[in-house]
Amino acid sequence: MKKFLLHALFAVIVVGELAGGFIPIKNNELIFKPLIMIWIAGYFFLYAKGIDKTVRKLAGFGFLASWGGDVLLMFASDNELFFILGIASFLTAQVFYAFLFLRTIEISGKKSFLKKQPVWMIPYIAFGLIVYIVLFPHLDAVLKVAVLVYLIAILIMASTALNRYGNGHPLSFTLVFSGTLLFVLSDTLIAVNKFLTAIPLGGLLIMTTYIAAQYLIMTGILKQYE
Repeated sequence: MKKFLLHALFAVIVVGELAGGFIPIKNNELIFKPLIMIWIAGYFFLYAKGIDKTVRKLAGFGFLASWGGDVLLMFASDNELFFILGIASFLTAQVFYAFLFLRTIEISGKKSFLKKQPVWMIPYIAFGLIVYIVLFPHLDAVLKVAVLVYLIAILIMASTALNRYGNGHPLSFTLVFSGTLLFVLSDTLIAVNKFLTAIPLGGLLIMTTYIAAQYLIMTGILKQYE
């Protein structure tokens, strides 16, 4: 019953955030967007009491950095600096998530997937190169560096999730891996929408994939240790 009520609250937060794309509600984003990661972190720590301390710390710092990115990007339209700081905050989150996934592999005691099958890094590298080549002409000098660094960070994070294959609960792997792919998709949509061309319903698509990504990563880590 407690989980149902908590998820009902999450549904209210998500609907409240996404509704802003259709209904002009004053301060809608300021109210609901910061609550997304607060709920995700709160739910995680409520059910993670028996989990490895390092896993909890890394997840917590990842959630906190993501929350910072959410808040900063709310003001990106007012000042480009907020966009850069938001990117930096999410980059920090990617680093913590990557170390989080590596820690779960270490705890499992098994050999990581990419050590056995490094060829699976090729799709990540190819995707990163394609995105960067397409974006490059539309970026100023600072953003050329910032976007490159961020692309590398998020693709390392996503590939580290793939690295968990065969190292624990199969459903945990599926949830986390799917979440990281949605994270990459969400951030790619942000880049395309900001630097290339406006995407129809872009805000809705970005937030839907982002929220799903964070939720899947969080629940996937919990599933590993149920």
